[in-house]
Amino acid sequence: MKQWITDTPSSTRFPLYTRANADEVGPTPFPPLTWTLAWEQGAIPGTVDAWVHLGGFRREEFRDPVAEVYGCWGGYFYNQVSVGRVFGVRAPGAQPDDIDRTYFGSDPDVPRYVADPRDTDDDRTEALAATMNAALTQDRITYAEDFSNEARGWRSARPQLHDLSDLELLAHARQACAIYLRRAWDIYIQVTISASVGPGVTHAIATALGRPDAAVAAFTSLGDVESAETNRRVWELSRMVSRSPSLTAAFDAGPADLPKRMATDSDPDLDAFRISFDDFLTDYGHRSPNEYDLASQSWDMRPETVLEMIDRIRHQDDAQSPESRSSGGSSTREQAVAELTQLAASDADTVATLSAAISSGQRFFRMRESIKDALVRAVHEVRLPLVELGERLATRHALSSPLDIFYALDTELDRIVTGEADLSAELRYRVAQFDDLRRRVPPPIVMNGTPIPPIDTWPLRADVSTSTGSAPGTVLPGIGAAPGVAEGPARVVVDLAEVDDLDPGEILVCAVTDPSWTPLLMVAGAVVCQVGAEGSHAAVISRELGIPCVMSVRNVLQKIATGQQIRVNGATGTVEVLT
Repeated sequence: MKQWITDTPSSTRFPLYTRANADEVGPTPFPPLTWTLAWEQGAIPGTVDAWVHLGGFRREEFRDPVAEVYGCWGGYFYNQVSVGRVFGVRAPGAQPDDIDRTYFGSDPDVPRYVADPRDTDDDRTEALAATMNAALTQDRITYAEDFSNEARGWRSARPQLHDLSDLELLAHARQACAIYLRRAWDIYIQVTISASVGPGVTHAIATALGRPDAAVAAFTSLGDVESAETNRRVWELSRMVSRSPSLTAAFDAGPADLPKRMATDSDPDLDAFRISFDDFLTDYGHRSPNEYDLASQSWDMRPETVLEMIDRIRHQDDAQSPESRSSGGSSTREQAVAELTQLAASDADTVATLSAAISSGQRFFRMRESIKDALVRAVHEVRLPLVELGERLATRHALSSPLDIFYALDTELDRIVTGEADLSAELRYRVAQFDDLRRRVPPPIVMNGTPIPPIDTWPLRADVSTSTGSAPGTVLPGIGAAPGVAEGPARVVVDLAEVDDLDPGEILVCAVTDPSWTPLLMVAGAVVCQVGAEGSHAAVISRELGIPCVMSVRNVLQKIATGQQIRVNGATGTVEVLT
């Protein structure tokens, strides 16, 4: 295989794309329908909307009809670096190098920024200045609050999918993409960019005051964070199990067929658990691994995923509760804010700016998680009618498997649904090709004008050697994402399915996390991720749990081995190998 059917054309205007930090969004390849529907018709136009609404770009600067704000090669998602660099030119107080550090750290092999006269736009700089000022001064984020509240009503407003015709199901999925998903990406990107303003100002002031470490601490254990609430609810369910002999026995028998057993067993503890579990799925059933992929099975589609989480967590001591672990983080936050305020006390303007910046960062951090949840809900509203449609087509033998629907292009769906074309064999062939894509390591950078190697020459993951560890004294740099210092044995995790248990105090070392990693984050002494930044899932949860976290540690999976003693400093963003 030389190319994949959804490979996107590169761009002469915005030439540089990267896999750096892309695992946070797409750790595995996206099947064709996810890319051609959810991304090309939802995420991409929504992101363009956001850049325009933020004031950073004019709509006509992007290619039409599919803008070059993201890329996809071999099914793998790529971030757009050049667009970010232009934003760095235009945003007051920013530089293209700031964008590069976010993606690449200090990697010397990255093509350097080359100035283009089109990058400078005084009107866009003025508009961005107004956006940033609003982010620092507004008390409420009304546009985002309203959308988040609206998203919570989508589930109850959803039509009975089994009552819709095949064509109505397809139309409903496309409508959800156009109405829900595009708007979700627009608001999510706006909130994400605005969420960087307060912490950026805080970091600048803290650095000037000689306390750069306090900048991250000021945003620790905020409380009322959407993704952390998911963890709290899973913990509560695990306590129901650990305190009940009958539930303990039921989980000891295995969580795989537990839903079936709960439906027929009249034990009062099982009844109470079933009610609480159903409530949890009502509130969070839209979450899943690989949440931006339509083909990913959500928690309400596969409730065993959550039951397996509970099965891991039920063995933990009550002292490991999210509330207990986050209490220290709250003290850290309060102390950091007090110290910075005291250091700036001689300058009333600096104190006022610092207060506004911290309030802004905390407000937008919370809202970003809320809007991320709304975005995932939007993905789910696109997903569900397609799942129903796939099951019908498979029943009629128009597909070999219900999930084969996600290997069709959006432009092929009408012909498949109406029976005009039988693509079942072609889709099966794509599934086989896709299995090969999953085993490949995509190029880290795609640059316009540089040929992309044929896919069948990409290295196999199995052939990428794993390290026995770095020598004691080695210090690996990254991004400090949650404050604190922790020492302990490393547990390197490549695949969540490979880990039977994580001992309390062990330091989780991984590429990236999503909500399915909840059990490990709840017990880890610290977290180290190969990709990501302050807003990544692992970083947010680590701050709420009050444990150190370092993100974007380049090639950490090859540089640390399970069992090595390491020291994680979440303030300085370093990982030191001790033994």
